[in-house]
Amino acid sequence: MFLYIKKHIFIFACFVLSSSLFSQSSFEIMNNKKQVKIPFDLVSNLIIVPVKLNGVELSFLLDTGVRETILFNVSRVDSLMLNNVKTITVKGANDVRVTALKSKDNLLEVVDLKSTAHNIYVAFNQDTNLSAYLGEEIHGILGYHLFKDFVIEISYTKKVVKVMKKGTYKNKWNRYTAVDLTFLKGKPYVVSKMRGENRKLLLDTGMSDGVWMFKEDSLSITKYGYYKDFLGMSVSGEILGKRSKIEELNFAGERFKDVKISYPDPVTLPKEVKGFKDRAGSIGGELLKRFTIVLDYPNSKMYLKPNSHLKDSFYYNKSGIILRQEGEAVSNNNNNELLKNLEADNFISFVDLTYLLIPEFIIDVVREGSPAALAGLRENDVLLEVNGVKAFYFTLKKINRHFYDEDDTLVQLKIERNGRVLKKEFTLKSPLKKNAK
Repeated sequence: MFLYIKKHIFIFACFVLSSSLFSQSSFEIMNNKKQVKIPFDLVSNLIIVPVKLNGVELSFLLDTGVRETILFNVSRVDSLMLNNVKTITVKGANDVRVTALKSKDNLLEVVDLKSTAHNIYVAFNQDTNLSAYLGEEIHGILGYHLFKDFVIEISYTKKVVKVMKKGTYKNKWNRYTAVDLTFLKGKPYVVSKMRGENRKLLLDTGMSDGVWMFKEDSLSITKYGYYKDFLGMSVSGEILGKRSKIEELNFAGERFKDVKISYPDPVTLPKEVKGFKDRAGSIGGELLKRFTIVLDYPNSKMYLKPNSHLKDSFYYNKSGIILRQEGEAVSNNNNNELLKNLEADNFISFVDLTYLLIPEFIIDVVREGSPAALAGLRENDVLLEVNGVKAFYFTLKKINRHFYDEDDTLVQLKIERNGRVLKKEFTLKSPLKKNAK
């Protein structure tokens, strides 16, 4: 049986799985080792680790904000088989029902870590491809099941995740700041202080931003101003909201000034998030990358030590442009046949799937009132040159760096629109008030 997964597939990991679907999917360290070192790529403050799923090499996002392992992209995969597959229905934002797949008894390997009976969830026919916005191939998300039985150290500077057996290296963290963790449905929560008040925040390595708060801080918005922006995607659509800064945040014994913060529009948030009244928001990668972090799930503890990024400033996209990188998928397989024939079989093979990524960059979003909008740039313009250099010489990450530069920096773009080549230029301007960087 064959499965064709379109290039625009993406699932944001806040769909709701009933507790009856949760599996053990436990990992063990192989070869009698006490620890395993996993190298990772850091892309937009996100941790991307190499995995093998049933013998096929893939790249997964390491995400403390999810419980179940999710597969959402099989581009550039020659052959992938999933075992014991059945269709299920999951809930996204506003109770939107989404058809997905649940696959049992899979072999998932991460370097010398192995899970021999791993459950995988596959969802498809979504509108956004995470790889297109990161410029890197991301095939899925790995969360709670890797963390739950081990002590895990994340070094953002060395780009290494160290997985250690619990009870090992007990005294190693004496010079770190200890923080209590609490858990709900396998997700870790920490307490941080803002304006003298303790706030319960989800610890979310799968969120690129620094801080999300669900209740607006009127004093900060008055001081710094705000602008409306696209914040991310859920399983049922875009998450929109406001971006601003907050004067001070106390986290892990450190005081951060002028912290980048986002306030998602409650209407666009998943119902699961809105229903958790004790949760004030989330802490994500832009803040966490300033520490070496040790997560000790078995003892409900986290240990943090500042690294060389501690004093880095919090910057914004001053252009108003969000780019996506597009490719071409070639396949003769059929999604509908998969769903019709699942009753007759209990495995899926992803075979003969060709995915050619062309280094083509498309303007996906232009923020209203931004320098790019005022210069006449539009959604779906194709980027040809950046400051006189052909766009295909850049990675998506390097192009985006031009949009975070200092105020009054000139950006010159050559674009293609409906077969016409146009030149546009603008100067970067902070969308917030002058006392915000």
